[in-house]
Amino acid sequence: MVTTHSTANKTAKATRSKKAAPDAAQTASQTLLQLLIATPVQLMPYSRLSRTDLNVRRIPHTDKEVEELADSIEAVGILQNLIGVELPDGSVGVVGGEGRRRATGILVKKGITDADTPFVPVKVIPLELAVVASMTENGQRKNMHPAEQIVGFRTLEQEGKTVSQISALLGYAPRHVQRCLKLANLAPSLLDTLARDEISLEQCEALTLADTHERQEQVWKEAVEQWRDPAVQTLRKMVTNDKMAVSHPMFEFVGEEAYIAAGGTLTADLFSDRDSTFADAAQVKSLLSGKLTVLAARIQQEQGWGWSEFRMSELGDNVTDREQYRFAMPDAVLTEEEKQRVSELEEKMEATDSHDDEYALQQEIDDIVCEATYREATPEFRAAHGVWVSWDGGNFKVQAGIHKVTDEERQEEEKALQERRDNVMTYTTPDIPADAYPATLVKAMSAERTLAVQVELAGRPDVSVALLTWTLCLGLFDRRHGQRSEPLKASVSSNQYHLASLAPSGEEGKALMALRTQKATFQATLPEHWHLGFTWLLSWSAEEVNTLLGFCAAHGIDGIQERLYNRTDKSALDGLEAALDFDLRKWWQPDAESYFGKLKIAQIGKAYEQAGLTDKAGEVVKLKRRDAAKAAEQDLNAVGWLPDWMVRPAPAAQAEESTETVADTTDHAA
Repeated sequence: MVTTHSTANKTAKATRSKKAAPDAAQTASQTLLQLLIATPVQLMPYSRLSRTDLNVRRIPHTDKEVEELADSIEAVGILQNLIGVELPDGSVGVVGGEGRRRATGILVKKGITDADTPFVPVKVIPLELAVVASMTENGQRKNMHPAEQIVGFRTLEQEGKTVSQISALLGYAPRHVQRCLKLANLAPSLLDTLARDEISLEQCEALTLADTHERQEQVWKEAVEQWRDPAVQTLRKMVTNDKMAVSHPMFEFVGEEAYIAAGGTLTADLFSDRDSTFADAAQVKSLLSGKLTVLAARIQQEQGWGWSEFRMSELGDNVTDREQYRFAMPDAVLTEEEKQRVSELEEKMEATDSHDDEYALQQEIDDIVCEATYREATPEFRAAHGVWVSWDGGNFKVQAGIHKVTDEERQEEEKALQERRDNVMTYTTPDIPADAYPATLVKAMSAERTLAVQVELAGRPDVSVALLTWTLCLGLFDRRHGQRSEPLKASVSSNQYHLASLAPSGEEGKALMALRTQKATFQATLPEHWHLGFTWLLSWSAEEVNTLLGFCAAHGIDGIQERLYNRTDKSALDGLEAALDFDLRKWWQPDAESYFGKLKIAQIGKAYEQAGLTDKAGEVVKLKRRDAAKAAEQDLNAVGWLPDWMVRPAPAAQAEESTETVADTTDHAA
């Protein structure tokens, strides 16, 4: 990130001299100081002074600041002279002291002084030092806004000064000057946005990676529309989505020399600690394509293949590739010596514990098999087959012995496939009357029919409840055989196996055992072939149907709490437990092994305090954790204590009446 301070950087003291050598900042300041000392002060009328763009100040003094300055000038006069330069129109442009010039204008407007009376002290310096003087003077009086400093550096560059010269004039390191000049090439609209503090300096730094003003403005507009205040990394990713780091294997394979020779340009990220540099991704891929095409032709010629092809992706076993190509490389035939060597390498692989050694041994085995495979590819075979070159992400890949499928071969394969189909006995389904009509018409009419059934069902709660109950039963109870279409798209599936695997009570838990008993009871009441239709439920009483529906609905409850980013989800069960007037003690109580043994000693002591056993809390925290857990199981269960985070919050009215307070109601031991 470019720094925006306007004071010069100090150089380290030399080790061989008692005094530090003056740095570039001191030299520049001394040169300017000597010039200003030698330049006489001239009293000029306000009418001769003018504003100039050579003044780097882009964020003007506020009206209030100027009015206060005018009051000061009226009282004691202008104590510090202005700095100006002669302009072609004969006026003197103020490069240092624009606020004082504006304040003087207020006095003229009020009639306190005359516009043509010479009373403003001004030192006139050479035009070529205007920007330097402005940056120095403004920096000393009031820290410049980053946008002002950037514009100042750009002005000096436009005057023909090099990075080294600017660095020497103002006392900044060359790296700082380069960064400011990079920012100075931002779109003018973005610099204006920076001056209004509507974009941060870091966001501007990311946008410098875009090659054109149009691209910079486009990325910023899209980012603001989507994220309002986009993160720097988000901007950087958007700006470089059409670029490729020079450290990318693809660029390294192409080579910087070849890239530059082809007219490619590199974009340096001066604001990265790694000093990243990017290339145009499309151009790199184009050069890669050309290089691998040449490589494929060279391999074809050197190894005697009949043809060669290149594409970015390797030849695969997908449908498209199988229609045109076949892998035809002959199998490897190893010599006795090669077989012995492969056996030795495999034994070493079994014995090694190092992944690197294992990889090296496997590579040697692959090389032996590859050499044996190529040995079987005779000159006649190679002349009839080809080689395929592709890019695997880090390097080029060669697939040899590829056969191109001819039209005649494809026709023969289709003919053989058809003959196999003809020899297979097929079964046809009965004709469906709707098949005789256009599919679009059938779909439209089925939609019309569905709407009519929906409105009719909405007026029959007995049927709709029966249908819902039956549909949910389909996912919970065992079906014997047969299946029919389900008109209601609703379902509930039991998560009891998952819950039992997580819950400390496991398969023997009191709640789980009760649910299984209820399921067996309901299963026995279902009629034969119950799953083929729901109309049997219409003969049940409303109470019986609701009981079965409630049992099914209960299986869809999920109260698992997860922890993300060090924050535990709020339980989804609080409201339901309140409606049920639920008491967890009926089904579970904490024990030493599954709960207290998982806590820290301090948390066990805190549980005693919450249970009102403050006296015992001091004793239990002195025990070993295992003994403390056993004591807690006995003492806290005796008073019916439960972890506060496993109990639903008390209603607001009840909470106001309660006189007991708890310092921390969140136990993160969960």
